[in-house]
Amino acid sequence: MRLLAVLGLLLAASAVAVVRPAPVSADAAGLGGNYVPLPSNAALLDTRYGIGGHTDVVGSGGVVTFPVLGVEGIPASGVSAVLVRLLAPGGTGNTYLQAYPDGTTPNGISMVNIAPGEQISNTAVVRPGSNGRIAVRNFAGNTHVIATAQGYFRSTVGGGGGGFVPVAQDKLVDTRDGTGTALAKIPAQGTRTVTLTGAVIPSTATAVLADVIAVNVTVSGWLGVTPAGGAPGHSALNFEATGNHSHVVSLPLSAAGQVTFTNRSGGAVDLIVAPYGYITSSAGEGAGFRYLPATRLYDSETAIAAGGVVDVQVAGRLGLPTRGVAGVVLSVIASGPTAAGGVKVWPTGGAEPNVSQVHARTSRDTAALVIVRPGSNGHVRLKNNTGGTVRLVADIQGFFTDPIPSAPVESYAASVGAQAGPAAGASLGMVEYAYTDNIGRVLIGHQTDVDNFGSVQWTVVSGSEAFSGRPSLGVSGDGRVQVAARYSDSDVWARTQTAVGSATWAPWADFGGSMAAAPALALLPSGTMAVFAVDVDGKLWVYQQTGTVPGWQALIDRDFVGTPVVAQTRTGVRLFLRTVSGTVETAEYVDGTLSGWTNLGGTGTGVPAVVVYPGYRMRVFVRSLNGTIGTKYQDAAGTFPAAWTSLGSYVSAGAPAAVLDPVLGRTAVVTRSPSGEVMLSWETTQGSGAFGGWSAAIPDLFESTATDPTIVPVNNSAGQTWLILFRNANNASRVYERQPVAGLAAATGRDRATSVGIAGLGGASVARGVFAARTLPAPPA
Repeated sequence: MRLLAVLGLLLAASAVAVVRPAPVSADAAGLGGNYVPLPSNAALLDTRYGIGGHTDVVGSGGVVTFPVLGVEGIPASGVSAVLVRLLAPGGTGNTYLQAYPDGTTPNGISMVNIAPGEQISNTAVVRPGSNGRIAVRNFAGNTHVIATAQGYFRSTVGGGGGGFVPVAQDKLVDTRDGTGTALAKIPAQGTRTVTLTGAVIPSTATAVLADVIAVNVTVSGWLGVTPAGGAPGHSALNFEATGNHSHVVSLPLSAAGQVTFTNRSGGAVDLIVAPYGYITSSAGEGAGFRYLPATRLYDSETAIAAGGVVDVQVAGRLGLPTRGVAGVVLSVIASGPTAAGGVKVWPTGGAEPNVSQVHARTSRDTAALVIVRPGSNGHVRLKNNTGGTVRLVADIQGFFTDPIPSAPVESYAASVGAQAGPAAGASLGMVEYAYTDNIGRVLIGHQTDVDNFGSVQWTVVSGSEAFSGRPSLGVSGDGRVQVAARYSDSDVWARTQTAVGSATWAPWADFGGSMAAAPALALLPSGTMAVFAVDVDGKLWVYQQTGTVPGWQALIDRDFVGTPVVAQTRTGVRLFLRTVSGTVETAEYVDGTLSGWTNLGGTGTGVPAVVVYPGYRMRVFVRSLNGTIGTKYQDAAGTFPAAWTSLGSYVSAGAPAAVLDPVLGRTAVVTRSPSGEVMLSWETTQGSGAFGGWSAAIPDLFESTATDPTIVPVNNSAGQTWLILFRNANNASRVYERQPVAGLAAATGRDRATSVGIAGLGGASVARGVFAARTLPAPPA
């Protein structure tokens, strides 16, 4: 069928390409993240002596705030978070402290757990509020509160500090067996200088972030830490009279790589130092820190047996990347242990460390800050090394991310469209269009009247953020539309309409991910919206937007490339993906489980197109390496044939798009030709699988298409139809609507929405069709 149409203008936009500089600092996206240690620590708050502006205990439910920025060597600006030691001496009840940015609301996550009269500490990573202050809330009883800063993280590039480099979490110093020091306890009020560089810690390191453990304590007190030869500092670790005590401590090094510990107690103590990693001397090396508001990541809810092991996914959750995470900062809580002992934390799949990171005392809740690099599939392992049962809880406070190259803006990525569910009182849903332009903006066209293309309202929904590649649109179970796109740091971001039919959108949600290509949204039969994407290693991931802590789940590593294509099945969705060798593979995803993969073979490029037929049988179209279009169709048993069927010798310049025409019941395929025409091939008869020759879908098109055309199925007042959507070299978008006609119509000029349909698809009584140009308002400049 030869189809003529009049061209309609949707919008005009800039076609300027953007070249992005490579990152030059230790952070992943030019956002800062270097750590600056404070050699003598910084006294921020001590309610016993009025430091921080308060001289009184904090009562049950009470909150105390204190200045951080511009205090004790901490800059007045450019700080994303502070590494703070928290202590609640002289408490009268079983309590815990929460630390959070002043001016915000705490979310119930504890930073340190204290029994009456105890003086134990923990460290926390806390962001100052917009007023430069931190707030601390006491849960129960009356207590004094002490806070000292061991260092801070930069929110901007430069300004000193260095990146974080993880190391194997094994002890470097142990006074019990003479590892790295003399085989002798540190006496009461005594000191011990140890050298930390020379093995896993290089001589260029400026500080070490380590698990510092006071072992076999018999008298309460604290350990002070300072670079060897430096002035004595404030307390870094407080301990009680029984058991072992530990948490992350920042250890600033002298020029010789040494640190001095002071035992401020009335009894001798043993000491263990087990590094998590070190801080580089250069801002251009190591990983940058990313702050997260303290959030519960895991709760076993029930007690874990002695020797029990659990694997907890951290990478890919709460906005974390799926790869390149150098360390996750976790507060791990051993709750209600029935016996004393330790809890070990290490990368899943890695070697078990020779030291515990959390040290529990019978019937006491104990929290300790740890830093752990994710292991297999982004998981970390927690092991109950106590002599009894214990409930384990993990709260995340931030993470270190390795430098990840920014995603370059993709020129002329294809436009997409989707029809939302109908708003209350309406019979037809509105249509949303989306594309990422050549300067990285995401634009949404909101068509309030499906029959009136002039009703489109355009919005730049990306603000000043930059995105790359073809966005994806999905319609949720309640009819709202969601847009997902690949952010400039390779994470996947998404926004959702605030209500069905609304022109406003909820804030962007950073799903994390570090993906190598554009994502694909799909509504699962369960009603859950899911995102599928492939990372740079060729691994397929899924992000199901459900649960209290949704996150990316690794599905399989089969050297995939590009964007997945997702098609609905009766019980799940079927995925089609290209491999690095150019073949196409397919599998079904149902309730979080993948079927076996079928290799459809072939060698080509670009994203496949899929059409679903009655019975959920599928036909896939691909572009071969020579540019021709091939197809395969499932038989009644769901099996694809071995060979591809070629749709003639026509050479396509891009990926195909296909649809089952609702009027003819035959399949239509469109592509972009090397000369920029939109080319069309029709299935000759229903279900034949034979396709006619290629011809211009829009013969009177007076300009070239710069993007691959896509197809948007819609329902309007005339019934079911579909649109062809593309953009020209000026990034102006064009849309053509498929319309059934009873006979031939007269062409009345380029400014009219009428077209000529040429009869004939091989039958005397077939329906004829035309593509009518539809004009939409231009978007914002």
